[in-house]
Amino acid sequence: MAKDEPGEAFRKWRGEYGSVYTYWLGELPAVAITDYETTVETLVKDGDAYAGRTDFIEFNELIRGGTYGVVMTEGELWRDQRRFALHVLRNFGLGKNLMQEKVLDEVNAMVTRIKNEIFEGHNEHNLLNQLDISVGSIINALLFGYRFEGEKLSEFLELKALLQNQMRDFASPIVMCMMKGTHFFKYIPVFRSMYYKLESNREQLYGFFRKQVDEHKANLDFTTDSEPMDYVEAFLREQQKRDQEGVKHSFTNIQLLNMCNDLWMAGQETTSNTIGWCMIYMIAHPEVQDKAHDELDRMIGSDRLITVADRSQLHYVNSIVHETQRLSNLVPHNAIHRTTRDVIIKGFRIPKDTSIVPQISAVLYDEKCVPQA
Repeated sequence: MAKDEPGEAFRKWRGEYGSVYTYWLGELPAVAITDYETTVETLVKDGDAYAGRTDFIEFNELIRGGTYGVVMTEGELWRDQRRFALHVLRNFGLGKNLMQEKVLDEVNAMVTRIKNEIFEGHNEHNLLNQLDISVGSIINALLFGYRFEGEKLSEFLELKALLQNQMRDFASPIVMCMMKGTHFFKYIPVFRSMYYKLESNREQLYGFFRKQVDEHKANLDFTTDSEPMDYVEAFLREQQKRDQEGVKHSFTNIQLLNMCNDLWMAGQETTSNTIGWCMIYMIAHPEVQDKAHDELDRMIGSDRLITVADRSQLHYVNSIVHETQRLSNLVPHNAIHRTTRDVIIKGFRIPKDTSIVPQISAVLYDEKCVPQA
């Protein structure tokens, strides 16, 4: 395994110190859980005890304008916003045929774009770019009500670059060291340039979201009871409703910007990168391609688009998807949780408010679960 592979350190430390150990992120001590059995016993079976989030107040101020959204929040704010987002997305067809139709429409659009490139004489095709556009269009339609096509493609390319920069910077060891006492680092050489880079990226990224929200506010008729057309409209209608009730609530403008950020980040990068890795693995293993094609020929038997209803019949294709998700290891360092009470992990007493990291990158490559070739 390559020495620069991000998850290798966690597996190496597991061999030296056991499956539960402490490491440091700058000045923050974090307890890593690196085996399957312990992960299930703790974060799955006793999830409430690990449902907290370590509050990096200054870091959140730098990259978010405060502790907002759903990724970095907990308690009532997290429950209220998560519940609302799921409700809205279900109304838009999440997990239903309506959502499947939207996805298949984007698949058709992507295939058409590639066919047009072939017709124009192109011999090389950037499939990852095509995937990015399709995934981005689905997410943007849910959030803001429109797809990326025509003149809107330039918007997507700009937004995608900002998201990639943010993801790349968050994985940097320099940023890891800045998680605590973040504002202090703007005075230190090397760290200073990263501090202002993160600030600039936030302003540009949230500027895009703010523009969409402002356009919705300008065009939205709050006097009607019509069903929301996208997430932002649903949020703004809920915001007005709670304002009129005169009760304190979390449906603020800054919360909306952060929800847009979280939903974009969670959907775009994970989906397109997973499919991208799948294509790379399939190119590297043509024998897997042959077996997948054979199963599709036997079970589908035509050139129609594959749907969720076919899933139970496509055992080999399902295995390819699952193995891709394991091998690609999209988030080498997982989200930092916080214990909400004292717990015991493998005989170790872990006090309340301890930072806990379920290090999935180590679990995915655990030889006890998946023998290594």
